[in-house]
Amino acid sequence: MIELRCENKLHGTMEDDVIEVRCDSRWCGKRPGVVIIHRFSIKGDLLETLRFKTPPHPAQGRKYNAAN
Repeated sequence: MIELRCENKLHGTMEDDVIEVRCDSRWCGKRPGVVIIHRFSIKGDLLETLRFKTPPHPAQGRKYNAAN
């Protein structure tokens, strides 16, 4: 897998002539708790758009118990 990145950010990946990028556009369905992934052919054609729930942070869901 080839990573497409600048000094500060991973912009996408490429594997088997498919480029995969994470989208942050609300028009594509991005909102809190949702990750949007676009897959493009090496020629630039949109192959598919995937939507996933953002996995919870390990510390989320734990409640502070003052008794402990």
